Amino acid sequence: MAMGPFIKALILIISYLIGLAISDLVLPDKANPDVKSIGTENLSKPKPEEGQPPSSSPKINIFENIRFSIHRNGETEPCGHTTVTLSDALAKLNIEEGGLPDSFDKMSRYELDQLLTASIGKHALRTSACGVEKAPPEIKGKRRMTWGRGENYRIEGIDSQLLTYCDMGEEHTPILPDHDQLKKIMTNGVNSYPCHFHTREGLRFTAYQQLVDYIQQQKLQSDHEEECSVGDDGMSVCSESHKMFDVHLYAVPAGRPFVFAPSFIGEVFEISHVTPKSEKPISLVVMSLSPRVFDVLNFFDNDESKAIVAKALAETSDTHRIKRSSTGASGYNLNSQRTSENGFDTHGKTAIVVKKRCLEVLGFEEYIESYTDGLQVLRYNKTTAYIPHMDWIDDPHKREVHNFDSARKGTNRFATILLYMSDLGESDGGETIFKHAWPVDVAEEDRKSRIQSLEEVRALGVVEDLKEGSWEETMVADCRSRLAVRPHSARAVLFYSQHPNGEEDTNSLHGGCPVLQGEKWAANLWVWNGPRGGFSGSPKNAGKEDKVDDQGQIHASFINTGKDPLFKEAKLYFQETYWGELSHGDPPLSVNTFAGHQWIIRRKSDDLMLKQIVISKEQKEQRHEV
Repeated sequence: MAMGPFIKALILIISYLIGLAISDLVLPDKANPDVKSIGTENLSKPKPEEGQPPSSSPKINIFENIRFSIHRNGETEPCGHTTVTLSDALAKLNIEEGGLPDSFDKMSRYELDQLLTASIGKHALRTSACGVEKAPPEIKGKRRMTWGRGENYRIEGIDSQLLTYCDMGEEHTPILPDHDQLKKIMTNGVNSYPCHFHTREGLRFTAYQQLVDYIQQQKLQSDHEEECSVGDDGMSVCSESHKMFDVHLYAVPAGRPFVFAPSFIGEVFEISHVTPKSEKPISLVVMSLSPRVFDVLNFFDNDESKAIVAKALAETSDTHRIKRSSTGASGYNLNSQRTSENGFDTHGKTAIVVKKRCLEVLGFEEYIESYTDGLQVLRYNKTTAYIPHMDWIDDPHKREVHNFDSARKGTNRFATILLYMSDLGESDGGETIFKHAWPVDVAEEDRKSRIQSLEEVRALGVVEDLKEGSWEETMVADCRSRLAVRPHSARAVLFYSQHPNGEEDTNSLHGGCPVLQGEKWAANLWVWNGPRGGFSGSPKNAGKEDKVDDQGQIHASFINTGKDPLFKEAKLYFQETYWGELSHGDPPLSVNTFAGHQWIIRRKSDDLMLKQIVISKEQKEQRHEV
């Protein structure tokens, strides 16, 4: 029998009420591990039966009076604000498309990305808000016209501009190690990749409860406004304001890393989610907006500083020992305008700890070895320097095996943390100069030109040991007129070589000023936006997919077969540095290493060494089973 209009309307109202039950964020009992894609064409979870809510657990109204301000990655100003609560957006998502998980608190981080992007992008933001990123003001001329994926980029069939922003398209999305775990969003038969979401300080939201805790923490830290009126008895009566409370989320497109969004010189970012080496918290202080440069306070300490220098001096292998610095994407190439000495510490105990801390500060939720170079340790003696250069590696004709085009599907150096291990005075030189940035403590009307600065340093006699007219003398003048960071022991500085969309940031041009007195020790830690050359999964240029790009590295896999009871509970170490779990049932651990490196398997209960494995040089691919 056909249903009348009244019955149909009643069913719609009941369905909406069911959605509201979910919208108050019921925390249910069971997880659904099979949710793959949100959208009616791609559901793997059945909708609840009519009249039956999915669970009877207590409700949490945490999103009541919460407005999310959405920022594009690296942008200070929000690109849009939610016009309905997230609770209502989830209810609409469930009614229109279904597929909400039974248990919000058991979602994977990829399911959370999918859910937040779909609910906010489709049902909480205006469809016109938060579209494709625009070129920053400093990008001009022809480069502005060809910058990124273009301001007119659209995904056919998708109206939500946030969804268009989150999926940069096949040609502009690097294939990262977790690419296959991303959960797509279905819209009108079109699949798109979701964003991942971070706090202003870079912490990525990887679990629903983490988001709830963050909102509660933000509420506690804010100054609650009160509305007051005078009662009949003449006494003031106050109640907490019900105005919307803003929570800022930074949306990062699929395949891209988080980038800090500084708004003014001197702004501070407290990185409270990263465990510091000392009792003082790690924080970033903005030194420049373009390029993005930050003073990183309390990043490492004097003990780590001394350990890095000692390890570099003790290194004897030809590939890693201290020697004249080289340049270039591959091979050992001397440069007359780089007169420092350097060595590499790829797997030293302190180097590993510092590298892991660096990725945490930058907003990566886990350490991935292939995303970092070794720690490049540098020694500058008197008069030595390095002419201004880019850390981003340029290969315009794609002659190398590795694809360095980070604005598309390639990977390149994304950010650099500079570590200083010695103290130099105001007149000792050795600063790191950023040629396209001005000093933070000099008013605009007091800024000096290169000619003015050169005349001044010659008059003061500070360049008397340098050849007149040389590039070193010119650098000293630049170092006295542009943004220059003076070294002191255990100081760290962060800057980016890429814009948030992967385009090269040419304003990050920097150099090492000549040392005028004493000796300077420093280290570079380069972080990539994906696997670098020589590692599994690194992108290669078209036509060179079958070429070897190993840079002398050996790929080793450590496998616990589960047959030997001696290794029932075990863990893998590189020398003294913990690497990963290797007990019965644990997945294999794969690493990129070098001949002569020592890997140790220890018992979990007491750290007793069970086996030592020394990497041989005969095979590029090695399997070590226990």
